[in-house]
Amino acid sequence: MATIKDVAIKAGVAISTVSAVINRSAPVSEDVIARVEAAIATIGYLPHGAAKALRSGNSRLIGVILPDITNPFFSMVARVIETVCMKAGYMTFVYNTDEDPEHEMRILQMMRMQRVAGMILISTRSDAAHGRRLMAAINVPTVLFGSNVEGTPYDVITLDDRKAGALAIDHLVELGHRRIAIIAGRPGVSTHDERLAACIEALQRHGIVLDEDLIIAADFVQQLAFEAGQKLLARADPPTAIFALSNLMLIGAMRALLAAGKTCPRDLSLVGIGDFDWPEIMSPQMTVVATPAVAMAEFAIGALLDEIDSKRPPAGKRTLFAPELIIRGSSAAVSIEEPLRDPLAI
Repeated sequence: MATIKDVAIKAGVAISTVSAVINRSAPVSEDVIARVEAAIATIGYLPHGAAKALRSGNSRLIGVILPDITNPFFSMVARVIETVCMKAGYMTFVYNTDEDPEHEMRILQMMRMQRVAGMILISTRSDAAHGRRLMAAINVPTVLFGSNVEGTPYDVITLDDRKAGALAIDHLVELGHRRIAIIAGRPGVSTHDERLAACIEALQRHGIVLDEDLIIAADFVQQLAFEAGQKLLARADPPTAIFALSNLMLIGAMRALLAAGKTCPRDLSLVGIGDFDWPEIMSPQMTVVATPAVAMAEFAIGALLDEIDSKRPPAGKRTLFAPELIIRGSSAAVSIEEPLRDPLAI
């Protein structure tokens, strides 16, 4: 049977580095991670826990696959899942995909080698082609979280993304805004697609002609949202409000506003999806469409553990959680400059 030393030799790294990659116990570069994972796959190495699970046929490991653990929303989800799993006698492995579909597939391969009992997966894509790849790679009970994947049989727990998009647009329109920009996510992911579709439908419902130049995709990345915000604010006819479809993109928009020397909401209103643990330290505090992260995570891991224990097949059921509009100081009525009066006029 292959050993960890064999993996280290194959990957050209130290044994301690292989251990760090497997256990995520120390920082390791993406290049080294890829080499170690490739070596593991090539020689068929089973980490100790996986080998033990294979012999007993009873794994107590849960895989949690997230886009970005540095995002406060996803870190909250991971903490909740870990807490529930510990109480139920399971351990968790948390992996980041960095929104990369190929890295997601490598992680799924690692999950197979770890012989996990089940997985919570926030997938990088929602299309049917990616769904087929997931079904070929996944061989344990799995619950999709946050976004749907077309054509897969797994249970799905998501925010009601259409309602979330509509809540934000309705709020801004009620404040008198008509030039509303949208910093969107990544096309091909249901979270982006459904939120954006709802925004467009809401604008049309209010009789607002859609200006497609005011919609910029930023891949749910803060830096790209910052750049999108800069482009929007540099326009000759800038928007009076920006709606960011995620919390990190809202931060990017806030940075762009600050860099442009503008203030919120005097110069522009800001609204985002996803709240923060520390809204009180922001000035102004952000208006958001809040996501019930704790309730969603508890429901998701509860559904997964029930599926594992009952050995029932997934029902393919989608459970939607209601968003909540929290109005704070970053959104206000659109400012309309009064025309200058002729001082000689009576």
